[in-house]
Amino acid sequence: MNNKMPSGLYKKTEKHKRNISIALTGRKLSNIHRKRMGQTKIGNKYMLGKHHSEKTKRKLSTAHKGKKFSIEHRKKIGISQKGRTPGMLGKKHSTETRKKMSNARKNEKHPNWKGGITPENQKIRHSIEYELWRNSVFAHDGYTCQKYGTKGGKLHAHHIQNFAEFPELRFAIDNGVTLSDKAHKEFHKKYGKKNNTREQLEEFLN
Repeated sequence: MNNKMPSGLYKKTEKHKRNISIALTGRKLSNIHRKRMGQTKIGNKYMLGKHHSEKTKRKLSTAHKGKKFSIEHRKKIGISQKGRTPGMLGKKHSTETRKKMSNARKNEKHPNWKGGITPENQKIRHSIEYELWRNSVFAHDGYTCQKYGTKGGKLHAHHIQNFAEFPELRFAIDNGVTLSDKAHKEFHKKYGKKNNTREQLEEFLN
């Protein structure tokens, strides 16, 4: 009778893994060995097989309220970063819920209420007139960066005479110049974001 074990690799069943796990209870195993056996680390303990179900995660979350856990552990048991809503980690609100949240913030009773005042500059920069001005500047420059000569990509319509000090020139096409995202960042890094002048732009482009 041949008592030799079958040669080659074979796939261990879940039952086989459980039997090995029970047999090795109390023994110290390396992390590599545990992974091969299908054990998963949860906190400081190892569990065989898959993670907890969503239902179990919610129960654990409720039981652990008020306790302090690491961010890694919170992710494993399905608690949000703030620890307020169990099972919401990685999930997104529906469109309807987002609308409700947005409308709530517009209510004067909401803690983030700021009196319903939107900064004037922000209103202008999101207006149709401003959008038309941007597109006109891009078209005037052939959608080409005036610093590097690259065409297309992410472009910025930069005010030659700055936005704040020259309100009468905000929508003047000849007061705009097309810059690539790279060039635009470089300009403001060098000259700042306030009270920019024509002289600064001429120096930058040359």
